[in-house]
Amino acid sequence: MKKELTLTSESELYRQIRAGDIRPCYLFYGKDVATLESVVKRLISKLVPDDARDFNYHFFPGGEFDLSEFADALGSLPVYSDRLVATVNDLNAESLKAADTKFLNTVISEIDGSTATAIFYATGVDLCGGKKKLSPKNLALAEKIAAAGGEVVEFAYKQPQELVKYIRSRVEKGGSSIGYDAALSLAEACLCNLLMINNEIEKLTAFRPGETISDSDVSLLVAGQLDTDVYKLARAVAQGDRGAAFTILPELYNRGLESLAILNVLGSSFVDLYRAKLAVLSGRTRDDVAAGFDYKNRAFVIRDAIRDCSRIPVERLRSCVAIAADCDIDMKSKPTDKRVLLEEAITKMLGV
Repeated sequence: MKKELTLTSESELYRQIRAGDIRPCYLFYGKDVATLESVVKRLISKLVPDDARDFNYHFFPGGEFDLSEFADALGSLPVYSDRLVATVNDLNAESLKAADTKFLNTVISEIDGSTATAIFYATGVDLCGGKKKLSPKNLALAEKIAAAGGEVVEFAYKQPQELVKYIRSRVEKGGSSIGYDAALSLAEACLCNLLMINNEIEKLTAFRPGETISDSDVSLLVAGQLDTDVYKLARAVAQGDRGAAFTILPELYNRGLESLAILNVLGSSFVDLYRAKLAVLSGRTRDDVAAGFDYKNRAFVIRDAIRDCSRIPVERLRSCVAIAADCDIDMKSKPTDKRVLLEEAITKMLGV
């Protein structure tokens, strides 16, 4: 029976880097692109000094990947440095021909880990093909890297609670402070996206220099991401709050959002509420829903949905999901202005 690939945890990777335990090859992928990119930069800085990069650092874009040049780079010796590094960004192994895959496997297996390191990292392609695990060819590449003594790391979004300590530390470095609840609100508003969180921290510390950032400061200054703001719209519609619904909708358009994008997230938000309502009615827990529908590190979405669905009839939620689906078909098949179609759909939802 084939042994399943074991991924290396982020904490173990960080321990290895601190200890100088450098591997010949790495594969980094996952949704937390900000953290992933920071680790790649950290590795490059540690392994190749700035003044030695002209000869010892090689970058290969995955879309124009030249295997021969990659092999030549890794087969050469470092110049005025102890090590050379070759990075490959956004290579999707599914696009490789069989002969290229075989050659790449050979190159990986022959890397001299004492003088060279290869780093494959994905920031703009989905190596899982929309699923939970690596696609077949990318999995095969990962297994080859692991077999050659390398490490494979998935950078997934953290739970909001996991980011509180990080947020408070970053805020303190900026000269301000922030309480637990406010830090948690910031993490949730940014959907645990570290890049977004860092941007918002800069804004908040500039607003409260040397002071404590409150929960109300976060609510005032942090623009919710599309998912969170459209969820507010879905909640207002499901609760029959016409005033709130038609106050939120223009705000979304003012941010330059397209009708179809709003509808897609709106439909997903109704599905979240519907799942939560069914869970409550059947005696299931938040953890049951999070595990059953792969909310993974977005369990707080179901937490909020369970909180908000208590007074919403299940029939109304079911109708809202159906109306959103019909509107999606109309937007893609009719010449009618998409904003008109969306407003008509919301009006129907408010009337059920």
